[in-house]
Amino acid sequence: MTGSFEGHDSPGSPENAGTLTPAGGNHGCHHLAVLEALDVGVVVQDPDLGIVYANAKATAMLGITPHEITSRTTVDARWDVVAPDGTPVPDDAHPGPRALRTGRAVQGVVLGVRRGDATERVWILVSALPQLAADGTVERVIISLSDVSIAQRTLRAHEAIYFAVFRSMTEGLVIHNVDGSIRAANASAERVLGLTVEQMTGKHPMDSSWRLMLPDGSQAGSNDIPSEITTRSGAPSRALLGVHRPNGDLAWLDVHASPLHEPGGDAMTGVLATFADVTAERNALEALKANREQLERVFDAIPGVVYQYAHRPNREGRLTFAAGRIQELSGLPAADVRRNPQLLFGLIDSAHVDAVWNVIDNSVAAMLPFEQVMPFNTAQGEPRWGRVYGVPQETSEGVLYTGVILDATREQMMADALRRSQRREALGDMAGGIAHNFNNMLAVILPNVQLARELAREASDADVAQHLADAERAALSASDLVRRMLALGRVESRDVAQVDFVPIVREALHICRQTFDRTIAIADDLAVREAFVRASASSMQQVVLNLLLNARDAMQGMSGPTLAVRVAMSGPTTVSLTVSDTGAGMSPETLRRIGEPFFTTKASGLGTGLGLASAFHSITEAGGTWRVHSELGRGTTFTIELPLVDSVTARAALPADEVRAGLHGTVLVIDDEPMVRTVLARQLAHAGMHAEVADGADAALAMLARGVPGLVLILLDLSMPGVSGEQALPLLRAAAPNVPVIALSGHIPESMELPGVAAILQKPLGQRELVEAVRRAVSPP
Repeated sequence: MTGSFEGHDSPGSPENAGTLTPAGGNHGCHHLAVLEALDVGVVVQDPDLGIVYANAKATAMLGITPHEITSRTTVDARWDVVAPDGTPVPDDAHPGPRALRTGRAVQGVVLGVRRGDATERVWILVSALPQLAADGTVERVIISLSDVSIAQRTLRAHEAIYFAVFRSMTEGLVIHNVDGSIRAANASAERVLGLTVEQMTGKHPMDSSWRLMLPDGSQAGSNDIPSEITTRSGAPSRALLGVHRPNGDLAWLDVHASPLHEPGGDAMTGVLATFADVTAERNALEALKANREQLERVFDAIPGVVYQYAHRPNREGRLTFAAGRIQELSGLPAADVRRNPQLLFGLIDSAHVDAVWNVIDNSVAAMLPFEQVMPFNTAQGEPRWGRVYGVPQETSEGVLYTGVILDATREQMMADALRRSQRREALGDMAGGIAHNFNNMLAVILPNVQLARELAREASDADVAQHLADAERAALSASDLVRRMLALGRVESRDVAQVDFVPIVREALHICRQTFDRTIAIADDLAVREAFVRASASSMQQVVLNLLLNARDAMQGMSGPTLAVRVAMSGPTTVSLTVSDTGAGMSPETLRRIGEPFFTTKASGLGTGLGLASAFHSITEAGGTWRVHSELGRGTTFTIELPLVDSVTARAALPADEVRAGLHGTVLVIDDEPMVRTVLARQLAHAGMHAEVADGADAALAMLARGVPGLVLILLDLSMPGVSGEQALPLLRAAAPNVPVIALSGHIPESMELPGVAAILQKPLGQRELVEAVRRAVSPP
């Protein structure tokens, strides 16, 4: 550039417009020298955008000669001006043209300009200051240039590093604009989301194609998406979201969102969202959850509790794990026991704690598996039994036992019931033998008393007859007592079709009045004369006695105990039994379990939980129903209803004057007891018959072999030494096939089978009972 310019102190004001003018004098040279000495480039642009001056610093910075620079305009295409982001700068956006157009200064614009002597660009910091003429128009624009290439290159290097890091991070990175749309994304975001940056750019998080969902499977809304939350609140946020890729796959992302700000500024310029693909981890957790649920189902299927026990010296071991049917077995809340398995130890009966520790110590010392049955009480105080199995394992912290605790209550109660049953069976066998001998004695006493009383009556000796009548009643009472006691333990055949229910209730009441505490008032109302039901006598005895005994037990310790029993018709073809007590009553929980086998509220050793269960079973077998009403502190009422059946036709008893008439022929009496043989022969003779006697089966068979004239009946004792009556019966039937046999015994075993007998009679036999049986046998209908 040739020539020089003059200037004043305040360029840009109207009064100083035109202060830079070509001059050849010393004043102009002075100003040019100042401009040339500046450490910044200076370019003067005229109103036509032409460059009229550039100092040496500017020409050196731009790599161009003074002549070449003044031949260009500030918007010459050869400058190839770009912004820091590499985008071309439009002509009207250059600082010089902007200042010329607006008349306002433009400060600190960084531009990349192509140097005139090379292909590289120089990065310059440009400021443009307009100088105004007197009329306010822009006369020229003074443009200052500072070389910031090093700083720009450093910045671009940092940006390159930033973008390299941005692109290479394993976490997905997405930058959102303040309107929520995506501005940028890295390669990991492309990989995770299955979209390119171009496809994501401008896309909004609420775009339906994302199909965002929450962990519970519901659709995610604006209040669930971290970038949306941060955009509204300006605060960081985090969430787990499911997003569907374009191929339909579901990816689970752990998303963090943070606000972006300009350095030193408060205004938010965007949101940075980072996310990690946790699909594999979530799937693994879901699989683990499924496995845990499956394992819990397995534990729940085990009828007990699975446990782990860490053994420590000095009996300081602890249960460290428990699962399975915890509440069912222990009565403790399962969640509490899972948090603190040691709670199970507190259920062990204090009397058995030392025994349990001894078993544990011995098992640990031998490092052997163990099995132990131990009693404990549930949290509600219900006595239970547990069968504990354990298998040891050496660990770095000591011996660890893993095992299972099974509910052995039913097994233990069944074993106890079996032992009691065997004991009762043994006592029953002993009682049967005693009863047989006792009845054999009564078999001599009762008939002789009856015959003697008959003779006294015939002799008109009223006093003797009365004394003998008293003795007869005593003998009959003794016989009846033996019969009742034996009947309580007898299991009768289910083939017994019909039984009168009323005498069974009356007999049970008789026993209760003889055996219950005298403080219990027993009231009965038997409003039915007879009621035949389809059941066995023993099963109905069991039903009635169980109800009465349970009522008695419920009233223990109660003030003014009263037991009320009523039998009445509850319908045209139904009889009902009601048993009410004023006892302790039952809770709703107990009522729900009433009749459950082995469930009992009685103390250990006082009940098996089988009484009502078997009674209800017998009621159901008889076609009946039962119900119970109970209130705590007020008592309980059991009601059973049984359908009636047609009664068995009863045979009328023989009139007194027929007891001695109408019978003829010979009866073979087989009994090992001489006095019994004698009394039976006497009774038969009194009835008009002849008796032949034998002391056993062998003697009787020998007599039959020789022949017994006029033989019409055989009376056979079942309990004899040597060949028993049961063994002799088929031999007698073979020797005398057309002669009926009546079996006799002081006690008839339940298992005995006697096919073909005309009758089975229980000793002792009264005269009337014997004659009636003989008449039916020798004169069948």
